[in-house]
Amino acid sequence: MKICPQCESGYPDKLEACPIHGVLLSEILELRPGMLVRGTYRIERKLGKGKMAQVYLARHVLLDEPQALKFLSPELSHDQAWTQRFLREIRALRQIHHRNVVTAGNLEPAEDGTLFFTMEYVGGADLMEFCREAPKPFDVALALDIIRGVALGLGAAHAVGVVHRDIKPENILIARENGGVTPKIADFGIAATREQTRLTNTGTALLTAQFAAPEQWRGEPTDKIDGRTDLYALGGVLFEMLTGRCAFEAENFLGWMQQHLHTLPPVPSSIRPDLAQWRGLDDLILCLLSKDPKDRPPNVEEMLNFLDGIKQLPQEPKAAAALHAKSSGPMEEQVAGTAQQDASQRHTHRARLVDDPLPGIEPPPRDSETGRRDSAAIVDIPQSQSRRRLIAFAALAAVILVAAIGLLIHYAMSNPIGAQVLTQQQDAILAVNFAPNGLEMASASRDKTVQFWKVVGSRPLGKISALVSAMTYSPDGRVLATGMGDFSVNLWDPSQSAVLATLTGHTGQVNAIVFSPDRHSLATAGADGTIRLWDAENGTAENTLAGSGGSILTLAYSPDGHTLASAGADMSIRLWDPAQGMQLRQFQGHTQPLNAIAFSPDGQTLTSASDDRTIRVWSVSSGETLRTLSGHTGAVTSLAFSPDGRLLASGSADATVRLWNMNTGAVHVLNGHTGAVLSVSFSPYGYTVASASADKTIRVWDVTSLHN
Repeated sequence: MKICPQCESGYPDKLEACPIHGVLLSEILELRPGMLVRGTYRIERKLGKGKMAQVYLARHVLLDEPQALKFLSPELSHDQAWTQRFLREIRALRQIHHRNVVTAGNLEPAEDGTLFFTMEYVGGADLMEFCREAPKPFDVALALDIIRGVALGLGAAHAVGVVHRDIKPENILIARENGGVTPKIADFGIAATREQTRLTNTGTALLTAQFAAPEQWRGEPTDKIDGRTDLYALGGVLFEMLTGRCAFEAENFLGWMQQHLHTLPPVPSSIRPDLAQWRGLDDLILCLLSKDPKDRPPNVEEMLNFLDGIKQLPQEPKAAAALHAKSSGPMEEQVAGTAQQDASQRHTHRARLVDDPLPGIEPPPRDSETGRRDSAAIVDIPQSQSRRRLIAFAALAAVILVAAIGLLIHYAMSNPIGAQVLTQQQDAILAVNFAPNGLEMASASRDKTVQFWKVVGSRPLGKISALVSAMTYSPDGRVLATGMGDFSVNLWDPSQSAVLATLTGHTGQVNAIVFSPDRHSLATAGADGTIRLWDAENGTAENTLAGSGGSILTLAYSPDGHTLASAGADMSIRLWDPAQGMQLRQFQGHTQPLNAIAFSPDGQTLTSASDDRTIRVWSVSSGETLRTLSGHTGAVTSLAFSPDGRLLASGSADATVRLWNMNTGAVHVLNGHTGAVLSVSFSPYGYTVASASADKTIRVWDVTSLHN
């Protein structure tokens, strides 16, 4: 990145002089105080630096408020694996809305293309620094309050399918609010989400040795790891807060692995005896640190039950304690000698630390902020009075809901969205796709070219001469697959514009291409009515699926890769098991051919677009139509979901793009094209939509406002 010495604004490396002041730009290696990023964020100071990212404190110049900016290291911005991990962090954070989780803002590329995202700025220290500065030994009640807050934040993350996988003191920030402290979870960089199926190759190397759970050391698949992994780490954090040392000790990575897999943790009160005054505390920590996830609390709710059961026992008077010590006989000595052994063995099962509620009586509800049960919530209200209050509350809620929806719809319909127009190709643009890193984009035109673009600045890069009928990137961005005019499929290296392999077998135009989420398989379909499955690694044919009644126009893989959907001229949607090569079920309801289908990111619904001008939303499990989206006045040609599933983009022959909010029902119409919109694509960040049209242009729309 370069900086103007006069206005201190950042500019891309390709510029030599400031376009405003004309002075020569200075090259910088890292951001410095006073520098302006994207004309919006004024850098104040660096907050920290890690292997993959740097974090700065900045001030939003319009809002005049502090924000933290996390930048992916420039040398990693073009590394697909690290970029995907960076994207996972912002996606995970944006799904979680809780006072005990750092709030995430927008993900943007800086002037030189380096990715960064904004976060809530927490002015306090992290938990490691907080504990280092706190009086010793650490106050037990305060430790339990902090752990309660972290558990509540984890519960919010687990509720949306996100497992943090790297809970440690450095990733817990302590905010000082209203005279107290509030823990906030940060750094979801190696979070496991529903979009992942297996750990990355670097997953083990990214473990924090002191707190990683046994299942992480064993390299368990991501779909086998759940919130109990975070609870294990939380037990380790609580152990360290209270005792001043880690639950395990080792000298190297292998030693840490052996400790977590095979060594029982010591009883906390054996290190700090006064912890024995807190009934249930040893049991909770040992339960959290169980080797087998089945022996830990099954979820945050039950862990909070355990916390509720921890009570401080009255301290024994010194004189009585001394007398008791003198009079202890052989039996007392035997009990004392076996106490630690009994406590150590409690890790083998999940001890109940609170009594079960009486039959037929529900426990009082938890406070949404503190997670504590409110005993005052159980009151004796006459049934008729209670019913009247409930009816009044329901009526008020309905009025508020209707008003809110009305405001959302009014906002969505009236708020203009700008677009950058790209005009490099000479004929209709048939397809447009963002690369998985979000920094590049490819478009295929009827002028027999594939144009590559730099998203930042919307400038053209290289070009391929090829007549392409369908196009898609592999999930890792290393391969671009295209359907060719001679009915073959080419696999390209987009960085070199070189053909890696040519796949042959179709006897008609290839209309659809899609990679499996793990990128190992490639599915293609076309006018010959067949679906062909290929090994994407070596280009060999694996299977051919037949039985569709006519030309197949579109394909889609489910997020877990277990289901392949196809649709086309016969107005039907077919779901296939690609591994077994068999058809699972068939959906029908459209009255004209289907042009596009798309699975929602959670895999529970499937959307379809048709010449009949409608979009249908289907339940994948039942095949029922959940709703029909109407509004386009021409054939609906293309569909794309935002990464979080909140927005669905549709392109149409009516020259418009519609953005449907799948939660509220609000619709936003993007006008500007003068010809049919043939393709739409969401960026991996979710804040940009690209649309390709028969008017020979691509429009890149900034839809950030629709996420706020």
